[in-house]
Amino acid sequence: MIIRFFKFTKLAQVIVAITVSFIVMFFFRNKNILTEDLYSQICICCIFLVSLFIISKNSILKNNHYVTLGLILFSGVYLKMPNDLKITLSYFFLLLAVRKIYSLKSNKNINKKLFDIGFWFSISTFLHEINILFFITILSGSYMFYKLNLEDLFKILIGYTTAFLITFALLNLFTGVELSVNSFMGYLDLIWVKLSSPKAILNAGFYHWIFALTCSLIFIYYSFKFFGNNLTERIKNLFLFIFFLNSIILVFLIKEYSVFLFFPFLVTLIKIISELRDNLFFEVVILTIVLINSYPFNF
Repeated sequence: MIIRFFKFTKLAQVIVAITVSFIVMFFFRNKNILTEDLYSQICICCIFLVSLFIISKNSILKNNHYVTLGLILFSGVYLKMPNDLKITLSYFFLLLAVRKIYSLKSNKNINKKLFDIGFWFSISTFLHEINILFFITILSGSYMFYKLNLEDLFKILIGYTTAFLITFALLNLFTGVELSVNSFMGYLDLIWVKLSSPKAILNAGFYHWIFALTCSLIFIYYSFKFFGNNLTERIKNLFLFIFFLNSIILVFLIKEYSVFLFFPFLVTLIKIISELRDNLFFEVVILTIVLINSYPFNF
């Protein structure tokens, strides 16, 4: 009965879900630093709100039943996974870029949207340099929803460069770091070091690989099962699939990137629920996940 409260996605359900997610964080957190956990949970809630907007605004699913329940479930899982505040925050800005990519299909304010895609993507990569690998998602998505040409790519690059310059200007203002050719080359060197040094980034173990593999199989199965009946739906699902593949590769390699499964997790959860319907088995499954989340173990 309590679970069915989250069936509809209205303001009351969103507020309750966010409140419960913070309660979960306080009771089942693993770190000793409360402030860091608090900031991470705030980031997760912001990621949830952006994800909810993307799902609702772009009709990615036939309904958004139980989306708020996904926040509660993922909050418990997130606390058990190795996480990093900067990586979590970088995912928030990457989702802002993804939101703009989905909006390209309207063919309105294209120049602004292309600029925004580059702008948000730049902030995401500045927070964590490895995110530059998501250029595959950025370019393929932009092309699928709006046929890009060289001029359009230049507009994305302008947005990327603008955010980069603003970030360095703020760093100069607050830390004294100067924007120069040397500092820019140092930033590029940092990206190269993280991409080329296995010890710097590869930290996933056997149990984490099992977790990532399980998530992959579930997502791939439901992606193909609900791929869509028309071209518009298929393009949306294909873009989500590319975004997921881009994410899961990093999740397999870097444990802290597990948070990048949040958006596909929400979409897949709703697809699974659409099969289970509102029955006793569905409630048992959800309660089982909640109990597993409450058990003191980590991925």
